Amino acid sequence: MARIPYPDPAALSPEAQSLLESLPQLNIFRMIAGAGASFVPFMEFINSYLNAGVLDPELRELVILRVGHLCRSAYELHQHRRVSRMIGMNEERIAASSGALPSPLFSAAENAALAFTDNQVANVKADRKLFAAAHEHLGDAGMQELVIVIGTYLLVCRYLETFEIDLEETDIPTSGLDEIRKGLEKHG
Repeated sequence: MARIPYPDPAALSPEAQSLLESLPQLNIFRMIAGAGASFVPFMEFINSYLNAGVLDPELRELVILRVGHLCRSAYELHQHRRVSRMIGMNEERIAASSGALPSPLFSAAENAALAFTDNQVANVKADRKLFAAAHEHLGDAGMQELVIVIGTYLLVCRYLETFEIDLEETDIPTSGLDEIRKGLEKHG
């Protein structure tokens, strides 16, 4: 059970109510809808890389899974394993996201990005050699997005774990990515 009650949708601002109604019915969104003025911009921010980012979707999900694993966030791992399956990632690669690196199941770019992820999570400022290895594969824009995704999911994992967000009793039938995009388009 969450440490604080999920906000009553009727008590939210009209803008937050409208957006929440259009999003996938996930407890993280139910809770963060009560974060006041942060809710709508946060959803716009995550939509920017989830639906229009420069990173390959499988690489992005591997990084998110790695951060979830390093933070021991069961909710994050559950949701993004589900998303990974829905974008076509196989179970072996999903499981390997929590394993030893480098992995033969990952490309050179994926192994470099995940090694960078491990180092950045542990040390904040990643090692120069790991940065250079990932940068060689991802370029400037890819590295910027990689750091943003890592940092965002460190925040998300801390949010989930601190508030003890409950896992939904039933999974949503989609990845939720299109619903986030459409909800924000509808929202204006």
